[in-house]
Order: sequence, then C-alpha cells, then structure tokens
Amino acid sequence: MLARGPLSRGVFFRMPTQGRSAEERRRGAIIVLVTVAVILYTSAIAGRELLELLGLNLGAFGIAGGLVLTAMGFEMFCGHNSRAQGGDDVYEEPEEDGYIVPFSTPFIAGPGAITTVITLSARGDDVASIVTVLIAITIPLIALAIGLFKLGHLDISPKVMKVIGQAGGIFIATIGIQLVLGGLANDIGGLG
Repeated sequence: MLARGPLSRGVFFRMPTQGRSAEERRRGAIIVLVTVAVILYTSAIAGRELLELLGLNLGAFGIAGGLVLTAMGFEMFCGHNSRAQGGDDVYEEPEEDGYIVPFSTPFIAGPGAITTVITLSARGDDVASIVTVLIAITIPLIALAIGLFKLGHLDISPKVMKVIGQAGGIFIATIGIQLVLGGLANDIGGLG
C-alpha cells in the first residue's frame, strides 16, 4: 500500500530532517503519520461516495488505479523513482519543512496508495469491508511509525535500498494487476 514499504520510508525521512534536533524529528514524524492517516482513512471511508458524486464507475477507477500502481511497481523494479509516488521531487529541497508536501503526500500517501484504498474499500457494501480496509491501513501505518522513529537516522547503503525497492516493485505491480483484473470483472459483471 505504501510504496517501497513503510519501513523504508523511515530511512528517507532523514532527508527532510537532516540537521534537526531529536525533538524536531519527533514532531515531524508525528506530522507525517497524522497526515498519511487522515488521507488514507478518509479515502477508505469517503472514497466510494466521492466516486459516486463524480459519477465515476468503480470498475473503471479500479482499472485506471491498477494501471497507475502497475506502472509504479515496474518503475520501482527498474530502479527509478516512481512518478506516481512523488518521484524525484522528494529529493529536492522542500519549501518550509516538507513534512506534508512532498514527504507525506505524494511520497507516502500518493495516488497509488489512495487509489488502492478507495478501490478496496468500495468493493464491499458492508461495514465489515471498510473495517477490514481500515485495519489493512493501520498495519503499514504502524510499520511507518517504526520506520520514522527508529530508522530515520540510519544510513543504509544505496545497494540495499535498491534491492528493497525492486522487491517492493514486484509486489506493487502485482497488486496493480489485481486491481485491473478486478476492475475488468466489475465492469463485465455490471454489463450483464
């Protein structure tokens, strides 16, 4: 859900917090966690209604989101910074503190993560489906917290980060393909 894995995002957190005190890094980590949680939980709870309000078909949204996620996964696998999750913008000097933009969004809670959350939560018509997605969001948020608070000061070699990114890319591309197939099944099922 959170591209390249929530733990690895903690390693990248040293970029916007370089040269800052431990208290400033802690404050920044809290801002990032709250921002990502609000974006993803809101997407899970209100995403379907937003699609309906805009007149967008869930199947088509799943296909489009799946294609974005698949492209993002292949970019990661090939060793590129995914444009769908903030790309190289994250490495530029941010305006102000950079915790919300570009770090929280789009680097962590970008279009790929938002699309996945909306598509998964909109598949079910009951409260249990949304609760399941909320739990699925909470697990990577916990890993993100560990990454931000515990790994944000570590210096991991670029080779190790590349391997982590490539492995995550395969999983993200697979999730994207599943979303496309689910969108196609939803559209075909809705036509009959």
